[in-house]
Amino acid sequence: MDVAEDLAECRQRGLDWLDRSTPPRRPVRAVALQALAADYVAARNLLASGRIAQIKVLLIDAMNQLGNQGKAADANLLRELFFGSSFEGTTPPPGELLQSARRKAGETEARFRERRSSLLRSFAQFLIQFAQSTPLEADTGPDDASRHYLSPRTGFAPDNAHFTELLANAVNATIIGITNENLLAALKVALDRKREVGPPDAFWNSLRIVFLGESLLAAVNDERNEFHDPQEALRQRHLERTWARRAIGVFLKRTHSTRWTLYDWPYLPVLTGSLFEFQDGSELVHLLIRPPRRPASDYLFIDISDNVDHFSAVFEDIIHHSVNDTMIVPVGAPAGQVFQCNEVRLHARVLKDGSGASGWLPMVIVITSRVRNGKVEPLLQLRTLQNAAREENRLSHLGGHILQEDRVRPSGFQVEDVPKAFDWTHETPLSAARRLFRDATGADPGAGLRAVTTGSYLYPDKEHLFFFVFALDLPESLHFPRRAEMHPLRLTELLAIRANQVLMSAVRLCRRTDLSQRAFAAAAEVIALNLALHDRPDLAEMMLGLTDEAEAERAADSMSQLVAERTSPSWMDPSQEVRLEGLAGWHFREFFSKLLPLYAEIGIDEAAELAAEIEADDRKRAARDRLADLYQDEHVISLLPQDL
Repeated sequence: MDVAEDLAECRQRGLDWLDRSTPPRRPVRAVALQALAADYVAARNLLASGRIAQIKVLLIDAMNQLGNQGKAADANLLRELFFGSSFEGTTPPPGELLQSARRKAGETEARFRERRSSLLRSFAQFLIQFAQSTPLEADTGPDDASRHYLSPRTGFAPDNAHFTELLANAVNATIIGITNENLLAALKVALDRKREVGPPDAFWNSLRIVFLGESLLAAVNDERNEFHDPQEALRQRHLERTWARRAIGVFLKRTHSTRWTLYDWPYLPVLTGSLFEFQDGSELVHLLIRPPRRPASDYLFIDISDNVDHFSAVFEDIIHHSVNDTMIVPVGAPAGQVFQCNEVRLHARVLKDGSGASGWLPMVIVITSRVRNGKVEPLLQLRTLQNAAREENRLSHLGGHILQEDRVRPSGFQVEDVPKAFDWTHETPLSAARRLFRDATGADPGAGLRAVTTGSYLYPDKEHLFFFVFALDLPESLHFPRRAEMHPLRLTELLAIRANQVLMSAVRLCRRTDLSQRAFAAAAEVIALNLALHDRPDLAEMMLGLTDEAEAERAADSMSQLVAERTSPSWMDPSQEVRLEGLAGWHFREFFSKLLPLYAEIGIDEAAELAAEIEADDRKRAARDRLADLYQDEHVISLLPQDL
């Protein structure tokens, strides 16, 4: 959400210091919050000169209103964070405000950070509603007030509140953009509003979003041309477009609606903007005018409600000639290190929990590492709601599906004969690995990608996964975008995170009362072997010796004392702590059998020593080998009552 991000940035800088420009600091832009405050002040004819004064007026009025609605605690905390003990007088520096607010809250640092982050997000939504609620409702009748969004307007594109209001009230929406890099925040707020006033599963009857085709991004004349470096400008456009498509797709999938489609427009843009249709059948066109080489803050918009049919025909023509951005994945089965393709399926319809679908899906994992301070460290992605559709709050290396596109046009080159089978040396998985890395970084991995192994992951209720695993050594100078959430982690940290994950699984299993004896025994053995590998043979024996529910409950109480709440800061929002659930599927199961030997081969610090220690310990070696066998046994996997 743009307003939430602006609030967080303004709090960190301090309201009185938003315009300060002392290197390396630049003025805080706060485009969305500034536009909201300007509209609020103008609509009420308030006297507030300059954007800082306008933002203060909006925040103070909104906090007072929040308190009047019975949320005094939230209003007081917001006041402490932005103004201190009083709205009057000089505002203390932001660091002092933060420490003072935390002391008064009397909470742990982690708890206070979590509460603060959540409050800023909810306050951002309240701000938008508050700023638009009056005086419109007071100055117009109920019929007019409910439709004030239909009044044609012109203005600057940063007036995101206006676009969001149109989007929230529309029943059908067609959005035609270039990279659509700022669209996700508006979609989230608009859908929240729909579901606040309507049913919890409210959605648009039709939502169509068009992206400019990748091959045309070099022809775009935007502010990035000021770099005087066409390749860098193109790299950034590609990165923004890729991340926007991924994030929007992930968000829309989570809505559980199927009434949306993403498209690629393969021609030079005729227009950019949106076509909205409302409940009463009325329509409105929201056009964007993009001055060349100017930032998005300088874009203009114009609303058109007359002769919309002429524009509607243009929008429909663009949709008709666009390419449906439907991802298709091959399905088949592995034979050794070769994957045999038998059919294809829509990406949106695979890996559905409880689907009972058969077959295997080919996947790619790219193990990235770099040298820092003379030591080799792995970089793993923190999977969040923003970058992953599954296994959130877990760590994994870059990974994803091999697409039909990788078979038909590996690395962008059309092949005459689509391969029915491929191994880890084939161009198909290599093309997928390159695509994944390029989408995450905007850079080409070059010749550094090397195939290192294959692996598999069995599911009890849906398609299985077959992985082609690559390794890539990164130069120390290469940095991932913050939103990629690629975090350097020491091996000791990964071990501690995985051990904690095993303990949490053990506690959950001991508290299950709905399992057959056979299912409990299978899960207990898997957990016991994992505990043994993490130097807890005492707990392993306890798990294998449980005989009744009372013993299991006592064991759960005992082990729960050992579970630690592990969090990780988000690169996108350093003030937000993400609760770590552990390692993602394959990384967890194959940590000791596949991942650790690969780490040792790559030269990850301390990996070779740990691998040698396990190899020299008869009990640990046997546990590792037995665990690897169990994870490849479909009968065992079908018995496991939870993800282990």
